[in-house]
Amino acid sequence: MQVWFTRVMSVGLFLAIAASSSALGQQTTDKPISRENLYSNYLQENAEQVAKILRLSATMGKLRSLQQNRSCESAPTTEELSLRQDVLETVIWAAFNVDAVLAEIDNERAQLMEMRAGLQNRRDHAVNLLNVANLVTGTGIGIAVNALQFSDSTQNVGNALGVGSGIASTVLSIVGIHKQRGPISGIGRTPNMLAPLFGKEPVLSTYYPPSVFEYLQSVPPAAPEQGARLDQLKTAWIQEGRTLPVGAPKSEGKLTVLTTSQNPKLKISIDDLTDRIAMLTDVSGRVSLMKRDLGELMMSMRKAGGCQAQ
Repeated sequence: MQVWFTRVMSVGLFLAIAASSSALGQQTTDKPISRENLYSNYLQENAEQVAKILRLSATMGKLRSLQQNRSCESAPTTEELSLRQDVLETVIWAAFNVDAVLAEIDNERAQLMEMRAGLQNRRDHAVNLLNVANLVTGTGIGIAVNALQFSDSTQNVGNALGVGSGIASTVLSIVGIHKQRGPISGIGRTPNMLAPLFGKEPVLSTYYPPSVFEYLQSVPPAAPEQGARLDQLKTAWIQEGRTLPVGAPKSEGKLTVLTTSQNPKLKISIDDLTDRIAMLTDVSGRVSLMKRDLGELMMSMRKAGGCQAQ
């Protein structure tokens, strides 16, 4: 009985080792997906999404079918060339729309940066004057106070002058701290490219073509759990403190500062301008990615047929 049990255990151990070796061999023979293939799949998914936004999905499907059914020796048919021309014209039109949005964002950003530079110069000038005044009251008057201490008849005057010098230095320091925030100014004629993103009234040449706006409102295929592209931007802005959550006490006032234009009554600070410029930069970067996806959509026409892929 003991001999039989020992043989059974030996056979079970042998089978377990064989199964483990087989699984290990399978793992070593399977090649991991390369980084290049992962990125290629990522671009393809985004290109298909852009094709859907531009209403080109049906056209691209028909074009791929014609290319795959055509032999390598035969020339493209008139229908295939017509479909390629339709895709090309639509992609170029969409690329120009992206460039138009980026140009408007750059225009607004340049004007805001110029305004911020002017406010910073005024702030630095005021702070420098306060520093000089503080130096005079702290050091210059301090010398006079020490000089008055040599005579008994002038000690009281020196003491009073010293107290006044200390008070003046303290007041100047408090004013200097307040001036560090810089002056405020009204906004002139400038686009407000953040306004449509928050449902505010656009002015001047502020405009997002439907294809670009739909791209911002679409969910990236690679990370659907993160939400739409625009929602990702808004979440990041809240985390960075550039905007406030919806429903917060001062959220509406902050949005008004970030999206206002041609409103001399509303004053804007250096910090507000910095937030607005940074947010415009974020939007510009996200919109620019649409051109990458448009380029991949163009290349997909060449990859659709076996002859083009070679």
